[in-house]
Amino acid sequence: MESPVILVTIISFFIIITYLFLTGNRQKLKQLRKEWESETYTAIREDANSISSYWDNKKNFTDCYAGVDQLTWDDLAMQEIFEKLNYTKSSLGSEYLFNQLRDIDPKIVDVTEKEELYTLLANDHILREKVLLILSNLGKRNYADTSSYFYKFNGSKIKNDYIYIILSCLPILSIIFMFFNLKYGAVSLFSSFVINLVIYYRNKTLLENDLHSITYAAAIVNTGKSLASVQHPRFIIYKDIFKGEGKGLKVTSFWGRVLSIGGNRGGDFDVLYEYFRIIFLLDFIAYNQIVKTLFTYREAYQQLWESIGELDAAIAVAFYRKRLSLYTTPKFVEEEELLFEDLAHPLLDNPITNSSRFGKCVLITGSNASGKSTYIKAIAINAILAQTINTVLAKSWTMKPSYIVTSMAIQDNVLRGDSYFIAEIKSLKRIIRLSEEKKPIISFIDEILKGTNTVERISASAAIMEWLSVNQGMIIIASHDIELTEIAKGVYRNYHFRESIENNKVSFDYKVHNGPSITRNAIKLLEVLDYPKSVTVQANQLAQHFTEVHEWNRLSSRAILENTEFNGFIPQSR
Repeated sequence: MESPVILVTIISFFIIITYLFLTGNRQKLKQLRKEWESETYTAIREDANSISSYWDNKKNFTDCYAGVDQLTWDDLAMQEIFEKLNYTKSSLGSEYLFNQLRDIDPKIVDVTEKEELYTLLANDHILREKVLLILSNLGKRNYADTSSYFYKFNGSKIKNDYIYIILSCLPILSIIFMFFNLKYGAVSLFSSFVINLVIYYRNKTLLENDLHSITYAAAIVNTGKSLASVQHPRFIIYKDIFKGEGKGLKVTSFWGRVLSIGGNRGGDFDVLYEYFRIIFLLDFIAYNQIVKTLFTYREAYQQLWESIGELDAAIAVAFYRKRLSLYTTPKFVEEEELLFEDLAHPLLDNPITNSSRFGKCVLITGSNASGKSTYIKAIAINAILAQTINTVLAKSWTMKPSYIVTSMAIQDNVLRGDSYFIAEIKSLKRIIRLSEEKKPIISFIDEILKGTNTVERISASAAIMEWLSVNQGMIIIASHDIELTEIAKGVYRNYHFRESIENNKVSFDYKVHNGPSITRNAIKLLEVLDYPKSVTVQANQLAQHFTEVHEWNRLSSRAILENTEFNGFIPQSR
C-alpha cells in the first residue's frame, strides 16, 4: 500500500519540477525574443575588474603583446563602446568580448573567421534562441574568474584531501554499526557529527571564495554539454570536446550539482541540505574533485571556455550590428593607407559622417571645437572595431592591419609625481618604442606637446613628426598649431576643419576639408561671449602684429589699468 503512494509522490514531484522548469524557460524565451525584436535590453550590472579578468590573465601569463593598452583604451572611451556592445548572457561572454576588443592581432586570422558565426546567429533565429536560452541559464556572476583555472591555477588549496573522504564516511559507518550495537553506534554517530561540524567550521574559510568560482566553472561545463546537444554542424566542436580529451570533464557536472543544490530560496529543504553538506563535508570533497578534474583536463576546459565565450560574444556582435543604421565589414590591404567613406563615431546618436583617404602621414588642423578630436577618435575606434569584431560604422573601410595607439587625454599624475608635460612625453614614447620595434601601428596624437612653451612645442613637435615619418607605422596628428602645416609641408598630408561666423554666432559643419587651416576663432569666441571690448581689440592687434612681423608687442601695465574694467576697484601699487 505504501509503495504506490511513494511512487505517485515521486512522479508528482518530478512533474512539478519539470513544469516549473519549462514555464521558466518559456518566460525567458519570450523576453529574449522581445529584446531582439525591440533592439533594447536591460544590461546586467557587472564590475569592470571582473569583466577584465580573462584579459588580465591572458596578458600576464602568456607572451602576447598588450594589444590596446590602457592609455589608448581610456583615450577612446572604449569602456563605453564595450558597454554598448555587451549583449552577452554569461560572465565568460562578457570577459571574452572585453578581451576581444583589446587583443588586436594584425594577422587578422580570427577576425575574418568569426564573420561566418556572426552571420549565422543573426539570420537563424531558431538556433539563436536555443543558444540564448542555454547561455541565459548559465547567467552572470561577478568575480568568478573562471579563466584562472587554465592560466594560473596549479592545483587544490586543500592538502590531505583523503582525510575529508574518511571523515565523511564515519557517519555512514556509524549507522551500519548501530545495527550490531545500538548504544555504541549512536555514540559513534553523534561523535562523527560533532567532529565533522568542528572540521567544517574551522576550515570553511579555505573555500568561501573558491566555492563562488568553482561552482560557476562546473556550470560552464554543464553549459558546454547543453550546447553539444544542439543539432547544427557549427556545434560539433562541443561534442568533440566531450568525446575527446574533455571526456573526463563530465565529473565536474555531478559535483557541481552537489554544491549548487539548494540555493538562496531560504526554504526548509535548503536548510536541511546545508546541514547534510556540513555533516558529510561535501563542500570539501566536491571542491577537490572539481579542481582536480579541471587541472587534469585544463586544455579541454580552456577550449570549452573560449568556445562558449566566443559564441556569447558573437551574439552580442550580431545584436549590435542589428541596432546600427549603417555598418560595413573592413577590407584589409598590405599598403600603409586608410580609406573610408561616411565614417561615424560609435558613441554619437546623430553623428556627422566623413570620408577621407589617408597615406602614411596626416596632419589635421582647425580651430577650437571644430571637430578634430572627435574625428580622429572616430577613426581610431573604428580601426579597433575593424580588427576585433570585423565591423566598421561606415559605408566602406580599407586599412592595413595594425596596432592602434593614441596620445590624447593626457593628465597630471600627482601620485606618480608626473607633471602634465612628463606624462605627455611618456605617452608619446610608447608610440616611438612600438615604431622602433618594427610593429605595424597606426598612431593618433591629439595636440602634440601642448604641455610646454610655444617655441619648444613647435620645435620638438616638428622633430618628432619627422622621426615618425621615416620610421615604422602610420601617424595621424590633430593640432591647433598652424605653424606645423608649413614646417611639415611635403611630408604630411594636410586636412582641416573650419567654422563660419554669422550674426555674431560661430557655427561648425564638422566636415573634414583638404589642405591646412587658415582661420582662427579663439578671439572671435571671446567677442561672442561678451568679453570687455578692450580685451578683444588688444588681442586682435597683438595677433595681427605677430602675423606680420613674427614678434610680439610688449604689454603696458598702464594700458592694462586704463583699459580693463575692475568694477570700480583699482589696486594700489606698493
